[in-house]
Amino acid sequence: MKIVPTATLIAALSFSVATFAQTGGTGHMKMEGKDMHNCMNMKGMEGMDMKDMDAKKCQDMMKGMDDKGATKAAKSRIHEADAVVKAVDAAQGKVTLAHGPVKGLGWPAMTMAFAVEDKALLDKLAVGKKVHVGFQKEGDSYVVSSVK
Repeated sequence: MKIVPTATLIAALSFSVATFAQTGGTGHMKMEGKDMHNCMNMKGMEGMDMKDMDAKKCQDMMKGMDDKGATKAAKSRIHEADAVVKAVDAAQGKVTLAHGPVKGLGWPAMTMAFAVEDKALLDKLAVGKKVHVGFQKEGDSYVVSSVK
């Protein structure tokens, strides 16, 4: 009489495997819109271009983060990245950068807007220019504090 529970288990596992195979697994799942919001708290992350980020990258990025999306180490230290200036908004004191990976934060390469600590730094930023920036977490956003 153990055939019925065993057959039920086999049927359930077969259905799960078939469903997983049809969806292609989750390893290459693209995350956009609502799915990305379910992965992480997006507050302070406006202007980020994450259209190519998949679930694995998102999970890796979120490891060790607090409920506001930052690690304890990230809150107090300056991070650096090579970047290309995509836009400058002098009136708002912001710059949009396409930056490389930031190992200290576990971030992949992406494009995002940053506040600029000192508006005098805006003189060093021009659309298309390659720069090396230093930035840190301030409140709910990241602020550029140096440009080379």
